[in-house]
Amino acid sequence: MCAVAAIPFIAMGASALIQGQQAAAQGEATAQASLQNAAFADEAANDAIARGEFESDQQRLATRSAIGTQRAGFAANGVDVNSGSAAEIQDDTAALGELDALTIRNNAAREAWGYRTQAQQGRLTAANARSSGQSGMFGSLLTAGAKGAQAYGAIKG
Repeated sequence: MCAVAAIPFIAMGASALIQGQQAAAQGEATAQASLQNAAFADEAANDAIARGEFESDQQRLATRSAIGTQRAGFAANGVDVNSGSAAEIQDDTAALGELDALTIRNNAAREAWGYRTQAQQGRLTAANARSSGQSGMFGSLLTAGAKGAQAYGAIKG
């Protein structure tokens, strides 16, 4: 009779164990997905920086080309390209071109910062998911233990 009375307790324990394992597995699956998203965000950040460097270099080339075109135009009209208004125009073009290049690079850095923030959030989410899964497992086992003790008390009572 004692073995028969133990069957509900064994079933309760097995059920709690399965629920706990499911909670831990769910937490781990969420953690893995969050870590994968974090890796994608890190890659996007690196890509943003690389694009910013490339585009700022392209802007500098375009600026040099524009200055070359200005110099050719001035020289074709007999203007001294190294002094006076012609030199000032070229200096202004160079300054504005560099400002554009730096703006491109700054925008890329801001974009990368956003992605890195997402990546960090993903890593935190992963850690929390793992912790939540483990807590769910322990909570399930503790709840089963408490219910078992309560049922045992009712039987003995």
